[in-house]
Amino acid sequence: MNSGFFKKLFGKREGDSPGMLWVYSQCDKCGEKFRTLIRKYNDLTPTYKVDGPAYILKKELIGASCPSRINLHLEFDRSYRKISEEITGGHFITEEEYQS
Repeated sequence: MNSGFFKKLFGKREGDSPGMLWVYSQCDKCGEKFRTLIRKYNDLTPTYKVDGPAYILKKELIGASCPSRINLHLEFDRSYRKISEEITGGHFITEEEYQS
């Protein structure tokens, strides 16, 4: 294989791609932190609605040591911009809070 393939695969940093979105959250019960990668062009489900969100994402997170479930519900417009976010079983945190 040529080295260009591996540069494409591993050479970019996380924030470089406009088609990716990182969502940071934390479990309300145990405090475990999550970093979830959302691929806008693969993970989102089209709604086929004229009004309202064009795409939705429903994702369930389960931690390594806690049986509690965190449910994410995000909505996006036709340009893949996030227009709403909802979480149950946890709360959203910033990247800085995740890293601390």
